[in-house]
Amino acid sequence: MKTSVELQPVMSFLVWWILIGLIFLALVILAQVIFRNVFAEQLKEAKKKHKLRKIDRKSLPALKGKYLGELGRIDMEIKTGKITIRRGYQKLSRLIRKFANEATGINVDKYTLAEINMLGMPQLTRLVAEYYEPEFARYTKADINLSLQRTKGVIERWS
Repeated sequence: MKTSVELQPVMSFLVWWILIGLIFLALVILAQVIFRNVFAEQLKEAKKKHKLRKIDRKSLPALKGKYLGELGRIDMEIKTGKITIRRGYQKLSRLIRKFANEATGINVDKYTLAEINMLGMPQLTRLVAEYYEPEFARYTKADINLSLQRTKGVIERWS
């Protein structure tokens, strides 16, 4: 029995799909290279905008004392149960960001962790990263006493 429909071999369709897939892949790679170059320039410009200023050597001990006192108050509030651990981490985050602002002149209070990382202050980046989970979680197993000690160490060693 003869039919009027002729079937084409399967391989004739496969070549077109492979070709379309390769073209699509090449376009994605090209777009990624272009976007990385554009954003790399923006990141370099952002770093240039944020020139760190060093606080006056005479003012630094007073600034450290002020924030170490605040840190002590947060510690006391946590130990007496006036605030929760979550609220303690929120206060720690605010405290270290204000300290960095006064010490450098950069308003890191509104910065994301990625933006803080771009500033080249690894101690500040580590602290803020440490605070993130317990600061936003309802329940945490984070050790706030250890975080308080690390924060105290960063403030004391700041130069």
